[in-house]
Amino acid sequence: MQQAETKKNLKSTSKNSRLQNFFLILIIIFLTAVIVIGGILFFDIGGAKPMLLRKLSALPLLGNVIKPIAENKTPQEIELELLEAKKNDIDIRVKQLDEKGKALEEREKAIETKEELLAEKEAQLNDRLDKLNTSLSSIMEQVEYLEKMESSKAMQILSNMESRSTVVQILRNMKKEKSSSILMLMDPLQAAQILEEIAKPETSDILND
Repeated sequence: MQQAETKKNLKSTSKNSRLQNFFLILIIIFLTAVIVIGGILFFDIGGAKPMLLRKLSALPLLGNVIKPIAENKTPQEIELELLEAKKNDIDIRVKQLDEKGKALEEREKAIETKEELLAEKEAQLNDRLDKLNTSLSSIMEQVEYLEKMESSKAMQILSNMESRSTVVQILRNMKKEKSSSILMLMDPLQAAQILEEIAKPETSDILND
């Protein structure tokens, strides 16, 4: 039993010793690399300093630190480059904002133009509605006036009207008996044309008036 525990302890000690040796070798390699790199950087051994600096400046983490050294720049030059980079970034953002502002202005102008067109159309429609209301009021007055006349006299008045659409509207709003008696007294061709107009939708006559 004691021999088994002794063997187990020996294996564990051997394993730990190997790990320590491995880490020790890594540390020695790292230190050797640091010494070699430091010697090249400080003493330019074999003229390898420029090439080493270029290699180190390409590394992701060390690049920003090594690159100025590789390019042999002063702290003032480095600061100036950083300021110029920030200025360029600001200029780009300002340009983007200007472009967005111009796009917004164009949209606003387009919206204003559409609003003006809509307002103009609305005004035209309101004017048209006013005229239609006036026309309808006038037609109803004429209907009331002509219905009190004899059919023969009403027919003569309607026949002499220049606007056929007005004649159609008047006859359409008359009582059927009165409008029929007037149409019977008209020229058959004229009466047929008026009947065709009366048969059409009422909105078409109002809009064409």
